[in-house]
Amino acid sequence: MSASPLYPFQHSGSCIVAGNAWCLHEDLTQARKIIGDAPIIAVNGASREVKTIALYSCHPQRFVEKGCEWIRHQRRLFGEGFTVHSSNKQKHGDLPYVEYWWNIPGGGGSAWGARKVAKLIGFDTVVLCGCPLLPGNYTGHRPGMMMSKAEVTNQYASEIASDTDWHEGCYSMSGLTREILGFLP
Repeated sequence: MSASPLYPFQHSGSCIVAGNAWCLHEDLTQARKIIGDAPIIAVNGASREVKTIALYSCHPQRFVEKGCEWIRHQRRLFGEGFTVHSSNKQKHGDLPYVEYWWNIPGGGGSAWGARKVAKLIGFDTVVLCGCPLLPGNYTGHRPGMMMSKAEVTNQYASEIASDTDWHEGCYSMSGLTREILGFLP
């Protein structure tokens, strides 16, 4: 699987996928104690929380949609130096602000999609932070919206649990994803 256009870099080592759950900063603190200051791929609203090498979302329209504006938040808070990724170009059309489109299989939500992109761009170890898949709010006490619903988080957790081809080398700091993938060794 490759990106369209081809992703020009090859990364290695460890990477953090930063989700937007209430536990993000606690998870990051704990992960950094174990793996150090690893590069981060931010998912959705985590663009407001961490400096990233890449933004990823399964909902690419929200990168610029009023109320979300994830690209603008990342630039305003942390500057340039990141790329923008999504999947399913056929579904969303050719959005000019998405730099790399990935044809990746399966569900599991945007954090799981970011995990797959992390592997495809070369990271050996991927640590999910702020991706517990437990119902709750987003970081900064923002209402959890769809992620506050157990039927949504349970569905994503079920999809991740059954997507075993992507489990190796992936760990989680909290919640259901930690139960499914395990904690850092």
